[in-house]
Amino acid sequence: MSGQLSTGDDIAPGGSERKARMVTIKDIGRALGLSHATVSRALNDSPYVSDSTRALVRRKAEEMGYRPDHAARSLRGSASNLVGFVLPDIRNDFYARIGEQVARSIADRQLQLVLSITDDDPRREERQIAELARMRPRAVILTPTSRLTARAAEMLSRMRVVQMVRRHPALAADLVVADDREAVAAATRLMLATGHRRIAYIGGGEQTLSTGTARLAGYRAALREAGLADDGLCALGPPQPGFGLEAGLRLLSATPPPDAVVLGSSQLTTGFLAAAARAGRSVPGDLSLIAYDDPDWFAHWGPGISAVVLPSASIARAVAAFACGEDPPDPPLRIEPGPGAARSLVYPIAIARRGSVIDRRNGCREDARR
Repeated sequence: MSGQLSTGDDIAPGGSERKARMVTIKDIGRALGLSHATVSRALNDSPYVSDSTRALVRRKAEEMGYRPDHAARSLRGSASNLVGFVLPDIRNDFYARIGEQVARSIADRQLQLVLSITDDDPRREERQIAELARMRPRAVILTPTSRLTARAAEMLSRMRVVQMVRRHPALAADLVVADDREAVAAATRLMLATGHRRIAYIGGGEQTLSTGTARLAGYRAALREAGLADDGLCALGPPQPGFGLEAGLRLLSATPPPDAVVLGSSQLTTGFLAAAARAGRSVPGDLSLIAYDDPDWFAHWGPGISAVVLPSASIARAVAAFACGEDPPDPPLRIEPGPGAARSLVYPIAIARRGSVIDRRNGCREDARR
């Protein structure tokens, strides 16, 4: 056919197409002396099959190289063994780390994770959700874009959906999230406790939905507790290094400049560090810094970067459990009501104090690693 290419490996000698025969549940049944109905129940975790039979069938299926026919399942109208995982970005250390943890949790349940990256583009998100809908997934774990389309929301309403990190108001689905408000409030309080008064904040804007709102509220609440205002030292935008650089250069040129900064994501931290270097400002000599999320390299950068430590493992286990209709294994800090019957599971954060914070009450660097 015009427009199609072949490597040659798909064509048998003589020009006929080589068709590799797929192992079926009937083949497994014949090999074990079981009916194909029993094999099907065992592979689909039916409660009407004993644990020993289920284990026997799974071992034989793996040995024979059995692979489920997802297309056939979809035609029959039943859910596949696929779980959709829709993220805005995997360059972000948090999403990369949590993606690995979710994949492991899903694989432990004999399911397959299908990853989609939206780049926070609602049209791309809609196309990916449409493709997932055709696969009839067991569930979709989603970090939604702020401009989720009506069509995407309608498709998601017909699937089991778990929201991760961000809540979209158009989705009546459970949410699993860190305690974002307290995270930035705790970071800001640490700056105040160590003698800082001109504390800047760079965080996500409308793209980050509920997370950006909660983090900004935490920053402003901590300042209010100390009788302070943000004095224009707040910048909100895309949670990307480019915005961290742009906002950092702008804030560092203020008169007087900030003596501390709290960042709303690890990507923004990368951009801000570049801005500080370009502006000739040192961390922590000229200003202290606390980042959001704690990738491995933070502990090894200079004196170490103080950071909000996110409960990524608990979040991963919770969204995987919700996707499979199970209760999360780790108890949350609190459960908040959402729209309809939806819930928000909120997990606690911690602060890793390292050398990027200097105690300005006496001019000595505070080193928590001692």
